[in-house]
Amino acid sequence: MIEKKKNMLQTYDPYFRQVHYAISDNTKKQLLEIATAPDAFVDISYKISFFKLPSTIQHFNTTGLNCVCQMLRVAETDSKIHKDRNRYNEYENIYMPRSAVINFPLMPTKSKTMFYDDDKTFICSVGYSNCGAILNTGQKYHNVEYLDTLPRIVFQLCFERYSKKK
Repeated sequence: MIEKKKNMLQTYDPYFRQVHYAISDNTKKQLLEIATAPDAFVDISYKISFFKLPSTIQHFNTTGLNCVCQMLRVAETDSKIHKDRNRYNEYENIYMPRSAVINFPLMPTKSKTMFYDDDKTFICSVGYSNCGAILNTGQKYHNVEYLDTLPRIVFQLCFERYSKKK
């Protein structure tokens, strides 16, 4: 059984890698308070909402890594299959790298990130059961399988590119 898990991570490595959950309960609570403020998010065409003011959460990046903090919110089904693109936040004009993200759920969720090949045929999925995941969102097609009644809110560390350990 353990071998299968190892092989699964190697097989799906171009798409994602699960990582140890590294956000404290206190940090999750603080981020959720910010996320539940009125008008905290702006909707985009993928049926995934972006946090409007990423500069206000940048201090939560205590990793020492060069990245931009972001939160996403999903509250409806059938998000569009897409590849992320680097962009500028329209409220603060902050550059938002989106090629790779480390996703940390802020609450328990049954929702998953689904990955697809270039023909948009399903390949694999990753859930967020008390752990985070490094997602290769800039080069791989993906969407969110939303399965909950409460919104799915994740905190992200956003990077310019995805790189694998050698």
